Amino acid sequence: MLRRHIGNYNFVGDAKTGITLRWGKTINDNPIFAPVPELADISISNHCTKGCSFCYKNSKPNQEFVSIEDYCYILDSMNHHKYGNVFQVAIGGGEPLEHPDFLSIIDKTLEHGIVPNFTTNGLNLTSELCKELKNKIGAVALSITSIDDIFFDKVSLLIKENIRVNIHYVLSSQNIKEAISIVSGEKNKYFKGINAIIFLTYKPAGRANIDNILKDDYNLNEFLKKIGQKNIIRPKIGFDACFVPMLLYHTDISSDLIDTCEGGFFSVYIDHNLNVSPCSFSNNSHDSFNLREYDFYDIWLDKLKVYRIKNKNKCRRADCPSHKQCRGCCSYYPEITTCYVG
Repeated sequence: MLRRHIGNYNFVGDAKTGITLRWGKTINDNPIFAPVPELADISISNHCTKGCSFCYKNSKPNQEFVSIEDYCYILDSMNHHKYGNVFQVAIGGGEPLEHPDFLSIIDKTLEHGIVPNFTTNGLNLTSELCKELKNKIGAVALSITSIDDIFFDKVSLLIKENIRVNIHYVLSSQNIKEAISIVSGEKNKYFKGINAIIFLTYKPAGRANIDNILKDDYNLNEFLKKIGQKNIIRPKIGFDACFVPMLLYHTDISSDLIDTCEGGFFSVYIDHNLNVSPCSFSNNSHDSFNLREYDFYDIWLDKLKVYRIKNKNKCRRADCPSHKQCRGCCSYYPEITTCYVG
């Protein structure tokens, strides 16, 4: 159990369950940001051989891997001299399982007292690898754009070793009809043993085509309507921060149960070249700083302060009862936030 109490910021994280709690001066207050990030999203490579057309990182089989030494340097840099390290890391890529030192990276993460999680396309999961990962991983996320992308034999390997499995479903205008059927409970048989389905908002970055972003149309409204229905039997579902504005505006889900965008406020992104930025979708060089040039906490506390001031809340949607809790839109791709009024 990690407990952190710094001024008006309070955080508790349970490594076994993954449950985290955060509050401000009182239990009813939300802190502005975390003096020590709760989560670090770390890309350990930009190498991937699958070649997905929607890859927002434009990853290729380019042999760009972070070294073990640099990875440990990242973890050491985030270790605050007084308050300790981040609670957990989300390891991504590229494709993490194509990193030649992937298992060593997991072990080094654990040695630093941090919970490792990772996202994968699943192609390289094997029985031997899953046995190696048993009792070491917070959760594994399988990235898909369709139920047809799920490797059910790979999911079974993970479940057999009691490894928590999430589905990361990249939600676009191309697959929203299937997503409606999922949240309607019509596809439950495909998600047996899955911890949760997390819908990730499609971003027009890298190889992704802007024509496929979500549209404010009948399908999106139907999807949101189904989400708001409480009597549907379906797998546990969640959403990335980019989708939260639409949830707040279109549904009656309590804002107390939803985290708005945490990038640069409670989480941080670091790529395989040691560049630190608010999130992995950052497309602004003004928000990126290299660990070879700056101390991590100079970046987190000072350099990114401008970003936090600018993006605390851009929403001007007076007809939304939750607009004070919402950051308004994605800082880098506002076009994906269909309800945004600036």
